[in-house]
Amino acid sequence: MPVFETLVPENVIEEVKNDFRYAERVEQYRLGKAAVYIPAGLKWNYIPRSAIREASASQRTVSAGHCVTVRVCTPALEISTEAGSFSLNLEKQASLDRFLAVLELET
Repeated sequence: MPVFETLVPENVIEEVKNDFRYAERVEQYRLGKAAVYIPAGLKWNYIPRSAIREASASQRTVSAGHCVTVRVCTPALEISTEAGSFSLNLEKQASLDRFLAVLELET
């Protein structure tokens, strides 16, 4: 079983393993009933949903290429908590819409 670490030290989830087990996979992230899970190597960081003050959409511009620079706009989710702001980079607009739909129900 993976190791879990909270990104908001004041908010620790007791049943984090159980919540993770049934969490919905949205790209590389997991969206549980109690937290948003972010992969971090061999462990998972999480942001408790009760600590989220605001979630909003944004666009990131990613540059790639050596000879010819290519710029691509990708969706991103900005999450604001008491501990600071976090940005989750996504590949698909549908994934961003899924996060916003679930997180807006609580705020």
